Amino acid sequence: MRSRFWILFWIFGILFPMASLGRLWPPFGRLFNALFAAEWTHWIMHTFLYAILVVLLAQWIRPVSAKAFISILGLAVVIGCFQEGLQWLTVKSAIGWSASAFDLVVDFGGALIGWAAARLLSSRRADRVVSRG
Repeated sequence: MRSRFWILFWIFGILFPMASLGRLWPPFGRLFNALFAAEWTHWIMHTFLYAILVVLLAQWIRPVSAKAFISILGLAVVIGCFQEGLQWLTVKSAIGWSASAFDLVVDFGGALIGWAAARLLSSRRADRVVSRG
């Protein structure tokens, strides 16, 4: 139950239109623009957001099979598509297909990093259980 709360909290954070908040609250907008002016910080943030998302999803859907792999990464891709759609609807700027597609590739890369981390955490937990038993 607790892991589902954090999953929903994290998804809300991913989907929340931060750029729109920046237009409503100018000091936040200046900080947001300063942090994400460089393209590399944008990539790092997307990678981080989706890596953590997959680690959280792996607490709910155990990462032990091909079906789990497809389910978890599929959910991450759907959330990424939804995020890009929301950005387009709320920002209504020059977000084009190429920028959105690139963001989705970065999101997917972050999801793969999260999958590797989740598998590592899962195997360490299993090792601890076996060593205690």
